[in-house]
Amino acid sequence: MKKPALVSATMLILGSLSLVVPSEVHAASPSDTGTPDQTQLDAASAQMATWASLTGGVSARPFVTALSVVNNGVSTPVITNGTAAAETNVPTGRVAVAIAPYNLCRTGQTPAQGVCYATPNRIGVTIGYQKQTGQLGYDFSSTGGTTLLTPVTADTEFDVTLNLNTLGKSLRWTWANGFATYWNTTGLGTDAATLRIRVKPTLSPVVMQNGQQVGCSQVPVQTCQYSQNTHETLSANFVLSLDSTLDELFTGALFTSSRSYMGSLMTVPGETPKLTYGVSAPLTWSDGTANTATMSAVLSDTAILNFYGATPTMAATPEFTSSALNLERTDGGTQGTPTWTRWSADANGVDGWLVTIPDIKFAAAATSAGVRSMASGVAPATFKVSSKLSPKVTRKKVGTSAMLTLKVAAAACAKTTCRVVVSSISSKVGSSTKTLKTTVLTRKTKTVSTSVTAKSAAKQRLCAMLQTKKSGKWVLVASAVSSP
Repeated sequence: MKKPALVSATMLILGSLSLVVPSEVHAASPSDTGTPDQTQLDAASAQMATWASLTGGVSARPFVTALSVVNNGVSTPVITNGTAAAETNVPTGRVAVAIAPYNLCRTGQTPAQGVCYATPNRIGVTIGYQKQTGQLGYDFSSTGGTTLLTPVTADTEFDVTLNLNTLGKSLRWTWANGFATYWNTTGLGTDAATLRIRVKPTLSPVVMQNGQQVGCSQVPVQTCQYSQNTHETLSANFVLSLDSTLDELFTGALFTSSRSYMGSLMTVPGETPKLTYGVSAPLTWSDGTANTATMSAVLSDTAILNFYGATPTMAATPEFTSSALNLERTDGGTQGTPTWTRWSADANGVDGWLVTIPDIKFAAAATSAGVRSMASGVAPATFKVSSKLSPKVTRKKVGTSAMLTLKVAAAACAKTTCRVVVSSISSKVGSSTKTLKTTVLTRKTKTVSTSVTAKSAAKQRLCAMLQTKKSGKWVLVASAVSSP
């Protein structure tokens, strides 16, 4: 069994240049919110790592090539044909973007585990508005007297395209604080990699203590000590992970959350692959009402193929979500009914499924004995996504072929005809497959145990799918990936 590959993202805690503690707790923004703009993040600094510390400097960092603000279906272009050079003379109130390096070594600092990296292991992207020279505001619900040149509400969509430049080879997952309606990546694994996202802002919790913002940013999500936030901001931001120690299976993955401090995703590949999504958040909102959050994840056909072994044709059927995957809440809280929405490349940028978990309500943390503790701790909401049927697939080489033996308990195969389809997988970041062998089972049985021999390259990853006939069409019963 492989060790869990941790895929996680902390909410971008936007460093304020001048935060003032409010005199009372109320459902509003802090009196002043701001974060350094791109000119500040590009300038050399002795106190912190900026893009000037990166090998190649500012010209090597990711940059916005296009930015539009969409209201009621009307798109207002803000940046077109953007370059790596930071914008200058941005008018006050105009929507802008700040891209920040995380955990990058300062110039002259030696890279070391737990200290810093030669290149950032994460990149933060903040969508805000020019507040003053060197500073962006990021709370669109309270602009502190700054008049926005383009209106922004909770229904506004920000359409952002990034050129990842020299860091495109290392992209893994992306987490967004907001509601995504479009997601597309191109050229993954190359310096020419780009991503495009359309995202709506969301209310985000803020806790102010002694003039500083605090929150729950443990990785992975853990018990949160802040049971009630003091303020909310309407904001949109996302984080890119460049942690190349993680498996390539979820290169280009996107997940989002709202009304939460942070989101995290843990993956466990292997015979019974599992995903664990989680969010950390306060138990109650600043006005004392119960906090309810939403989580969404884009499960692309590419990720489904490489993680679960179901080809795009099988993944596109409704039977895949109803029969192949199981979604389970594991922390004791409650939520609404999850929905699975089919995304297409034409409309949403990627072929796959958007799984959305609404009305997530949080619970007080539990002790190790399972007894509820005082309300000073809030348990993170965690959800496991796993295969309802997990076939065991063994593999051995037979000459120039691979012999796969599939074993699984499948009640459907006791009633109707079933077959096993073995296909080759082109790569961990692609959805291209080639059918190598199809074998129809000779008898109906609820305990399937069969071997299929297919000619395959020695290091070729294969998927084995058990399918059954339903209304005259083959649909997925179970699937798995076999690696050499």
